[in-house]
Amino acid sequence: MKEYTGELADLWHHMPSGYERTGGFWFVRAGRNDAKPHYHVGPKQIDSYGLHFIVSGELQFSYGSRQVILGTHDIFCLFPHQTYEYRIHSAEPLRMVWLTMEGPQMRELMQMIGLNGNLPYRKEAMTPESLERLQAIEEIIWHHDQLHLSTMKLMSAAYRLFEELEREPLYEAPAANTSEVHWVAEAVSFFQLHYTESLRVETAARMFGLHRSHFSHVFTQKVGLSPQQYVQQLRLERAGELLKDAALQIGEIALSVGYPDLYTFSRAFKRLKGCSPSEYRRLITKHKPDSGKTRHEARDSSSL
Repeated sequence: MKEYTGELADLWHHMPSGYERTGGFWFVRAGRNDAKPHYHVGPKQIDSYGLHFIVSGELQFSYGSRQVILGTHDIFCLFPHQTYEYRIHSAEPLRMVWLTMEGPQMRELMQMIGLNGNLPYRKEAMTPESLERLQAIEEIIWHHDQLHLSTMKLMSAAYRLFEELEREPLYEAPAANTSEVHWVAEAVSFFQLHYTESLRVETAARMFGLHRSHFSHVFTQKVGLSPQQYVQQLRLERAGELLKDAALQIGEIALSVGYPDLYTFSRAFKRLKGCSPSEYRRLITKHKPDSGKTRHEARDSSSL
């Protein structure tokens, strides 16, 4: 460790690669310290997310107009563009490790481990398992050749740390059904993501902590379609798009949008559209140029 004004510290600065920046988050810097008796930081703001782990000792942490005393195994985060100040609070040696990160998933990631701008700390958050994960990150950062540091290994260790912090949350998560508008919007997104798969209403309802009948009733009320009808609409709308491609067989389209066989797909399609898939294809291609040619034939003729 090098000696600084208020601490002995190891500091690490990182230049994320282009690959790292395509992910949900990436490291900017990290540090670990042994604080001196007059240790004091701030008031200050940072541009990134500074996640701090108190390994031992106590500090007074100020954020906004509030203050809190944090101690061994507590964590706190400096959120971007918010003013913070912290200082050593007792005669016990203060030791910390901090990881500074950026990325589009950082706010949600902090929420998953129980931190947000209004409550940027958790008491007794560190378990023996999460301490081991943190030590693994320290090992990668400070005990390996920095020119050959494995980004994959570092990110993998970070995800394992966050997994441990989320596993035993010491905060009260909001009830999943506190806002009907919120969970209905989330359910719509869920169905849009998984409509081609075999789905059960019970599965979706369970994700939001709701009984199947209540889930179906509220969803139908808000969306105008039952969950089953909504999924079927998504499937058949996509099928209509795929039918425009003459190179795709109708049986292939049926399987692609989630129907188990051509017969079931054709019946559902005719109920919604009023005609069979093959009739629908003929109608939409009737007035198209080169409608009697396959995709490959059209390409060949245009190249002559």
